[in-house]
Amino acid sequence: MKRSPHYVDNIVLMSKATLEMSSPFKDAKVAFNWLNRDYPMYHGHSHWELLVVMSGEICHNLNGKKSVLTKGDVCLIKPNDKHSLKFAKKDVKKYQHINFIFSDDLAEEFFSMYGCYEEIVNGTEMVCFTIENTDIAMVYEKALLAQTLPQEQYEACAKIMVSKILLEYIEQKILFNVEYPEWLNLFLAQLANPINFNLKVEELAQTTSYSYSRLSRLFKQHMGVTIVDYLNEKKMIYAKRLLRSTDLSTLQIAERIGYNSLSSFNHLFKKAYGVTPSEYRKKAKND
Repeated sequence: MKRSPHYVDNIVLMSKATLEMSSPFKDAKVAFNWLNRDYPMYHGHSHWELLVVMSGEICHNLNGKKSVLTKGDVCLIKPNDKHSLKFAKKDVKKYQHINFIFSDDLAEEFFSMYGCYEEIVNGTEMVCFTIENTDIAMVYEKALLAQTLPQEQYEACAKIMVSKILLEYIEQKILFNVEYPEWLNLFLAQLANPINFNLKVEELAQTTSYSYSRLSRLFKQHMGVTIVDYLNEKKMIYAKRLLRSTDLSTLQIAERIGYNSLSSFNHLFKKAYGVTPSEYRKKAKND
C-alpha cells in the first residue's frame, strides 16, 4: 500500500502509541533510544552510534565539523569520534530522533561483509546519508514492535533495523560510485559479497553481459587492478575478520573463501599483511 508523503510526520508527531525514551534492557548488545532533546556537551564514547532524525532538525557537530540534520538524515558516530547536538531553532517541539547503540563486533560483522570495515573505521570522512520516508516509517514501526518484545527478540529486531539502515549507506556511498557504469557497480557488489567467494571469477563474470576477456580489460581500465587481484584483496580482508572472531582453522578459512590450497592462502595473506594467518591470529589474541 502506497503511503502519503505526510505518513511519517503523522505517526511520529501525532500517534498516541509512542516509543519509550530509553532501551528497556540496559545490557543489550544493540539497543535504541527515542529522544526529542539536544545534547550540547561535546563528548566521545567507545561504542558505535547510529543517529536517525525522524522529524525536525538539529545542529550536529561531529569531530569539529558542523552541519544541520533534518528528517531522514542519518549519521554514523564511530568509536573515538566526538560529537554534540544542539537545537537548530527555538521551536523544538517537532524534533525527534532514534539513536541506535551497538558494539564494534556488530559493526565489524556488518561492514566486513562488504569489505569496507577498515576503510570506514580509519576514514576521516563523515559517514552521513539520507533515507526515504518509507524507510523512516519502517524504523518507527519496527521500533514500536521491538519495545514490546523480550530481550533476545528485541536485540534481533534492533540489529535488523541497524543493518537495513546501514545497507542504504553501502548502496549510496560505497558500492555505487557515480563515476562507474551501472554494470561495474553491480559487479563490484558481487565481488565484495562473501557468499560468492567460493565461485570462480569466470562464474562471477557471467553475471555481466560481457565475455570474460572483454570484462577483464574493462575492469582493469576502471579499477587499475585485475579482477583476480581485486577479489583476492576482498578475500584477505574477510579472512582477517574470521581469524579474529572465529575458531575456524586456517584450512577451514581458506576453503570458505575459495582456496583449495592452504599454501596458496598462506602465501597471499603474507604477501598482503607481512605475516602468516597463524601469526596474525596469535597477535590479534594478544592485543
